[in-house]
Amino acid sequence: MTDKFETPPNKLEELFEIAIKYIHKKKGYKVEYLKEKDIKALIEETNNIFNKAIDFGIKDNEIPEEMLTALRNNTFQFSAFKTHQQMKEVGKLLLDENDKVKPFTKFKNDVAQINDDYNKNYLEAEYQFAIGSSQQAARWSEYSDDTERYMLQYRTADDDKVRASHQALHEITLPKNDPFWAAYYPPNGWRCRCSVVEVLARKYTKSDSEEAIKSGVIATTKLNNSGKNTMEMFRFNPGQKNIVFPEKHPYYKDKKEVQSVINKLQNGK
Repeated sequence: MTDKFETPPNKLEELFEIAIKYIHKKKGYKVEYLKEKDIKALIEETNNIFNKAIDFGIKDNEIPEEMLTALRNNTFQFSAFKTHQQMKEVGKLLLDENDKVKPFTKFKNDVAQINDDYNKNYLEAEYQFAIGSSQQAARWSEYSDDTERYMLQYRTADDDKVRASHQALHEITLPKNDPFWAAYYPPNGWRCRCSVVEVLARKYTKSDSEEAIKSGVIATTKLNNSGKNTMEMFRFNPGQKNIVFPEKHPYYKDKKEVQSVINKLQNGK
């Protein structure tokens, strides 16, 4: 087991091709197709990869069974919504300029970038995030609730790769029940390597909570061309929420439309 993203050679690429062949045969994509074996296999393999990330993340920690079950349920949901979004994009490229179904060879070539984005580039970042998120969730469950004797301290990797905005959070020290930890407990972004440790309260000076939160806001703010903060979704605590991935991730944008189908899929219906 490793913290590096690994999957059998061409496994996801093979499953992606099976999925797009199904969409090509059906001449379009519908949400209900997530339950079909040719697309469900892509969901399951993606989820297997994230489960490996969880296993690596928690290997040195004791984690409550209830929390572990919740984390695994979350990765399945995330995998299903991720698959929905990429198949939705695939479906949009099915027809040519005359609204005719493209020959499969051209269709496959046209959707190749979608596979590269979702099943290589995005997936690598998501895998690393799943390791950090599950590890920090497990640690959260181990921290003492005795806020008189213990506090939590934010730590970066403290090297030249650390983002300046994250370095500003280094050694912030606050009780477990401080509101700072509800939003700025790591990981605070893709490929974030920050962590939290438990320390004796008598050995450290308590940080100013309001100032800490201001620094947390800066660390999780990045505006896109439309003025939307693409980092805001990372303002959550995986240990409090019992989830691996952000609830406000763009994969969930069709949640009302897709959730019931995914629930049935997860329950084997």
